[in-house]
Amino acid sequence: MTAQPFVMPKLAMGMNEGTLQEWLIVEGEFVEQGQEIACMETEKVAYELEAPEAGYYKPIIEAGTTVPVETPIAYYADSVEALAGISITTPAESAKTAAEPPTEKLSAGVPAAAPPQVTAATNGGRIKASPLARKLAVDKGLDLAYIEGTGPQGRIVKRDIEKAGRTGMGCAPVAAAGMPAGLVEQARIPMSGIRHAIVDALMEKTNGTATLTQWNEADVTDLLATRKRMVAQEELLGAKVSVNAFFIKAIAWAARQVPIINSTLQGDDIVVYDNINVAMALTVPSGDGYTENLMVPVIRHADRLRLVEIDREMKRLIGLGREGRLSAADMADSTITFSTTAGIAPDGTAGNSILNGSNNAIVGIGGAKLKPAEHNGEIAMRHIAPVLVSYDHRVIDGAPASRFMNYLHQALQDPVLLLA
Repeated sequence: MTAQPFVMPKLAMGMNEGTLQEWLIVEGEFVEQGQEIACMETEKVAYELEAPEAGYYKPIIEAGTTVPVETPIAYYADSVEALAGISITTPAESAKTAAEPPTEKLSAGVPAAAPPQVTAATNGGRIKASPLARKLAVDKGLDLAYIEGTGPQGRIVKRDIEKAGRTGMGCAPVAAAGMPAGLVEQARIPMSGIRHAIVDALMEKTNGTATLTQWNEADVTDLLATRKRMVAQEELLGAKVSVNAFFIKAIAWAARQVPIINSTLQGDDIVVYDNINVAMALTVPSGDGYTENLMVPVIRHADRLRLVEIDREMKRLIGLGREGRLSAADMADSTITFSTTAGIAPDGTAGNSILNGSNNAIVGIGGAKLKPAEHNGEIAMRHIAPVLVSYDHRVIDGAPASRFMNYLHQALQDPVLLLA
């Protein structure tokens, strides 16, 4: 065969050019098919370029040169003589002659001897290694000083790092206080379809709304005392009513007082619902041992249900979620959302929440913390819970949001309102 061009490859969509960072071969060296011959970089990502065929290669551009994709950067043939007459060119000259490869005929010849390889070759005290090899060594926690290079003049290349990682021979972990340097993966988890759906929904809501948040604290001492009395009557009530049942009831009661909170935006229309269906943020294990999936089952007509009924429905939905049996119907038609960090984060902790689905408001309530607070004109130790209301400011203004917060505050501090 005549000498064939080796071109700057297009390694990704949108790639128009690449920078030849380093040649890993010397002119006249016989190269095996698949051997790394050069390191190139695009958008700060380094790649090792492999030989498409076995033969003798001759670089025609210098290291550090940036050229368009499909531009010849070297030629190769099955004899050194076939490469005679090819010289290093500028990128413009190389592009101009891309369609005009040399036509020297093949002839027998003796290739130039490859330079001897050196273990841990250095250049002025600096270990000679390709950029990709350096990156891989950091990722794997390996010290280049202990790795034998098989590239030109003992340069460490990709295959040397991979061999060291497989065998553990000829290399040592980079240690700092007895720990390997670099990032060490514990697990690599493909994103599930559910996780992709969660990401898409959250990003759509985050980018498509004007979210504001109001923060306050509520004294829930009386609420907790009322709940304790209800728990003592569990046998008669038929349920051990949870604190979250009180929270859901309080949200629904306050939403009934300020209807705009219980709304959605559909095109140019603001739709205010009569139904007050409270979605409950619920995380369930995904099965990979690391991640959890966010589910939002819905308690319908929460304002019309008794605390015991809310508690039963809430526990039924939680059970289905933990068993992985929540249906689309279980999570449909929400009008407002409740999220809590109680029992997960330290008491007194609450964070901003992202709006859920088409809902215009989400209420976050954290676990109550015992601390000094004013009560009946005196300072006493009280159970204080953080309360946050996030809302879409395109529909809900600050005034109605404040009124809703005020009603919610009243319901949380005076549970009698929830028992009527």
